[in-house]
Amino acid sequence: MSDHTHGDGHAQGELDMGHTHVSSPAMFMTVLLALLFLTFITVAVAQFDFGSANMLIAMGIASVKASLVIAFFMHLKWDTAVNKLMFLSSFLFLSLLFIFTLADQFTRRLDHELHTTNSEPVDGAWVQPAKSDGPH
Repeated sequence: MSDHTHGDGHAQGELDMGHTHVSSPAMFMTVLLALLFLTFITVAVAQFDFGSANMLIAMGIASVKASLVIAFFMHLKWDTAVNKLMFLSSFLFLSLLFIFTLADQFTRRLDHELHTTNSEPVDGAWVQPAKSDGPH
């Protein structure tokens, strides 16, 4: 066996885990207060009816909250550019999914005859079929 020495200053068996980022407690408290404030805003906005914008407002606030958690608590803010690009591309595909789903919903007519119910009473034969004398 050959005698192999490491020139990088690491002992044998030691892993190089890269640069670690240490966050301050003040930064975590600031993010916590921002998340609590946005939660308060979410509850306050839910008390009002904004019509079709209700879902958009709720998803916007939730996206900001998720971005704060991902950037600071999951340390994506200090991560490599490749990881940031992968994460942002996943949001691109998620937004495409939402856009195609909403486009399908907006093209439907709710006043079409297939989407409305008939106000006539239901025939009794449909509710309670007549009993037969036996198998035929």
